[in-house]
Amino acid sequence: MSRRLVPFMLGLSLGLTPALQLAAQPLNLPDIGDPSAAYFGSDEEQRMGLDIMRQLRQRGMIMEDAQLTAYLDSIGQSIVTYADQNGVPFTFFPVRSTGINAFALPHNFIGINAGLLLATEREDELAGVIAHEIAHVSQKHIVRAVADMRRMAVPLAAAMVASVALAAASKQAGQAAMVGSMAAGAQHQINFTRANEQEADRIGMRLLAKAGFDPRGMSDFFGKLERLAGNSNDQVPEMLLTHPRPESRAADIQDRVELPPVRRTTPRDRKAYDFARARARVLISEDIHSLIRELEARLARGDSADESATRYAYALALRQAGRYDEARQQFGRLQKSDPDRLAFRVEAAELALAKGEPEQAWRQFEDARQLYPDDFVLAMHYGRALATQGDPRRALRVLQPHLSRHPNDPTLYATYAQAAQRSGDMAATHATMAEYHYLNGELLPAIEQLELGLRRGGASPNQQAQLRARLKQIRAEAIAQKLPVGKPDSP
Repeated sequence: MSRRLVPFMLGLSLGLTPALQLAAQPLNLPDIGDPSAAYFGSDEEQRMGLDIMRQLRQRGMIMEDAQLTAYLDSIGQSIVTYADQNGVPFTFFPVRSTGINAFALPHNFIGINAGLLLATEREDELAGVIAHEIAHVSQKHIVRAVADMRRMAVPLAAAMVASVALAAASKQAGQAAMVGSMAAGAQHQINFTRANEQEADRIGMRLLAKAGFDPRGMSDFFGKLERLAGNSNDQVPEMLLTHPRPESRAADIQDRVELPPVRRTTPRDRKAYDFARARARVLISEDIHSLIRELEARLARGDSADESATRYAYALALRQAGRYDEARQQFGRLQKSDPDRLAFRVEAAELALAKGEPEQAWRQFEDARQLYPDDFVLAMHYGRALATQGDPRRALRVLQPHLSRHPNDPTLYATYAQAAQRSGDMAATHATMAEYHYLNGELLPAIEQLELGLRRGGASPNQQAQLRARLKQIRAEAIAQKLPVGKPDSP
């Protein structure tokens, strides 16, 4: 079976363009309990999900931005709390794409395109998309689709399933259409039934209400996409390129689903949504100087719906363009109005480093840690700064607790490896660099790092055992992929 998989999107099944439409034949999904028992083991689901994530990283499609990732995760985890879970943690990640799309992968990975975040107008709409994806996962729609295909002896079922959603993470609609046509055969086999979509709608809206979001956000966003599709024959939202939709989806949801009462939970930080959208806009901008001019003009006119979010985007864009003094001035204004917001504190410390003022940066990082001692975003920024310009041993202490909490973050492993190397702990350096390469789909460099860690000596007995065990696992994967592994070393 081909291991070069691309994502299987379990997205908002809203439709296909005429060029990609298929004579869909809905699958019959019998009540088979957990279909993975006979057809799709949990180990295989994990391997498939991790493999797809590695390929997305190799293509540069995952936005390795701790702040944006943390924001999406905060929404996702608040909803997952009320979902039926399979014991596997959910991982939410931003996708570097202007396309309006979201998708779910095996092993509970859920990707949200930056373009989708920018297309929403309120947090409840974004939460509606995420809740819909969570519902698909919790109801085992992925494993049921794979199991059904295998039961019908569909050739290369896993590869075909995975190929359907490269479109979901593509940068441009044209790429999505190209890949969609390539995956047409697979789409014909695994088209989502109306029952699956109705189930995801119904459960998703209930999850939204329990988590304290307005469940109408889901139907509002569907309605927006339908209007976009109806107003243009060319620029159809990417969600409509990948799966067929029932007509009038928004009305269908409202007619069919009785809106549950919203559960009043701890109020969310509504500003966080505005700042996340502002950050996403800057990070995916292909012309930062044009964006700076646009944001300057908006601030000068005073026509921004949220002046602080516009100023935040402006400050980020200035920093990205290397205009540090101007960026610092803008962040200073933001901090005066909201002194405890972590995003502003982190950027102020980063700017101090960029200006060659490390002592000021350490003070700002430490002050922030007093307010947010366990925050992952802060740990990543502070740990990276310490690893490169400060005390690498302190960097290890800052980063260590997060290795077990964020096992799928390659940037975390790379930062830890850098600190370990500067601290002289070569066993930890090679172990974490191996994980970095592994998460990026680079199995042979990962094996090389583990073998180096065993050959160089200096590792404790416990470290040696861990290196050998991990080497055995990754070698087995590489052999299964027919990579030129060679004979194992005997360090």
